[in-house]
Amino acid sequence: MLSSMSLELQRQHEHMLPYEMLKHLESLYASQAQTMEYEILHDLFKCKLHDGGKVSEHVLKMIGLIERLASIGMVLPANASTNLILQSLPSSFENFIVNFNMNNTKVGLPKLHNMLKTYESSTAKTWSY
Repeated sequence: MLSSMSLELQRQHEHMLPYEMLKHLESLYASQAQTMEYEILHDLFKCKLHDGGKVSEHVLKMIGLIERLASIGMVLPANASTNLILQSLPSSFENFIVNFNMNNTKVGLPKLHNMLKTYESSTAKTWSY
């Protein structure tokens, strides 16, 4: 463990047992992780796609935030991630959301992303006539 630390951290931990080292490092960085979690959740809950915005960019941004949460140890349940994305969509996606929920669709985030892009594409063609 010591070899992967900065020189200063190595000096602080060189006489500690691995368990003691781990506990000390957790105490040093726990508040930083909590702050990161708060900021990521703040960004995630604020995400809203406005009419005319591109669904692909929006969903990819949200998936990135969800993955950042997972990287710091906060893994959202799949249905919570899906619901966050669906709730961030404008009313122009209402038919998609109703059908998605009525069919009790269970898909991963990449598949949801593709379904939303397809829906956006099909409704754009319909509106252009």
